[in-house]
Amino acid sequence: MGSDRGQVEVFSASGAVRARNVERLTAYADESRTWSQVERADDGTYRLGDSAAKELSHHGLELLSRFGIRDQHDSFDVSLGQWAQLTEDGKEVDSGPGRATVRFAYAVHGLPLIGPGAKTNLHFDPEDDGRSPALARMFHVNRGIETAGEVATQSLDEAFSGLLAQSWSGHGIREGEGRITITAATFGLLALPADVVQTFAAPALMVEGEISGVEVGKDETVSVRFGQYLPLAHPKALAEAGYGGGQLEPGVVVRGRVRGK
Repeated sequence: MGSDRGQVEVFSASGAVRARNVERLTAYADESRTWSQVERADDGTYRLGDSAAKELSHHGLELLSRFGIRDQHDSFDVSLGQWAQLTEDGKEVDSGPGRATVRFAYAVHGLPLIGPGAKTNLHFDPEDDGRSPALARMFHVNRGIETAGEVATQSLDEAFSGLLAQSWSGHGIREGEGRITITAATFGLLALPADVVQTFAAPALMVEGEISGVEVGKDETVSVRFGQYLPLAHPKALAEAGYGGGQLEPGVVVRGRVRGK
């Protein structure tokens, strides 16, 4: 559905909803926003002050209550967008805060749903007249749960083998110089994008890190930061557990079991 004021889209594969308020999105000449309480960290990033973040979170929870999904989320936080003005050689000359987002995450039996297919993001602009912040955009997807089960997972060596086998640049990793550093890893159930039909969510790792020694030319290597989802359940194990072959109804979620240390 769409009009001059905005647009609402529903994804039939997942029931996800994406909406935008055109009047709010066109109310600003650029990405900069003025918030009453803004703090800047040592690394140059911006964040809302504690009281402002708490107020915005409360406003987001009220909206979710009106939508009928307030009690479904597992956790939430507030992030603040950032804009920067750069010179031609990439030097930053000015920066500031942008639109604020209240982000809600979901879980199944205590296991987080990771990936793009289980989240709610409410994007807010500040109001200049002292009223509540205005909702400019939103995206919500959470397929729900019909049942849960168990499936054996691979070892971590098996899970990371695919990561180590990638070329990263089409040229590969220079022998003797390749090194992968994992900076974060989250175990959960992988929720696929909203436009993909999904019958179950299998165990996976969401990893972030950096790999060095990536060849980009004959005599040049670079370091590459990455984020990736690594499947933990082998397709054969999923099939043996009854999850596979297209026999499940939408909404079925697999509960993982970690093997080993």
